[in-house]
Amino acid sequence: MQNNDKESEFPNNIKKKQNKIIDDVTKNYDQTLEIGKQLGKDSLDKITEATSAGTNFIKSRPYWKSIKDNSLKIKEKSLDSKTSLKKKSPKLYKKISRGFFNFFELFVGRIKLGSQYGSASLDILERLAKLKELGILTDDEFVQQKKKILDRI
Repeated sequence: MQNNDKESEFPNNIKKKQNKIIDDVTKNYDQTLEIGKQLGKDSLDKITEATSAGTNFIKSRPYWKSIKDNSLKIKEKSLDSKTSLKKKSPKLYKKISRGFFNFFELFVGRIKLGSQYGSASLDILERLAKLKELGILTDDEFVQQKKKILDRI
């Protein structure tokens, strides 16, 4: 009979031990989870504190205001420059193209591109056009001179 009691107690003891182990594991898991949540919260609090302290430090300095003001001035100047460039772009284009042709003539050689007496062909054509407008040159004279210059190019 004693043997029978031991046999019936054995599964009960195992079940009790299993339940105790499961309870311990569950309790440890819950504690670990709570500790992890607290660590995460503490870490976020420290990160927030550090970043806000750094931001407040920078904002408290007078150069922060000057950086902010200067960046606004730069933005305004760039908008003004953009508007100015739109207004002056035809003149700018003309200057750039003139400069390019003058440089090209100097680089390649004035004679090869049809310069006359040390002046660039474009300059001479412009002067001829002005002379024609002023009435100093007739249409025929203008066409003859223009043809001479263009033939050299």
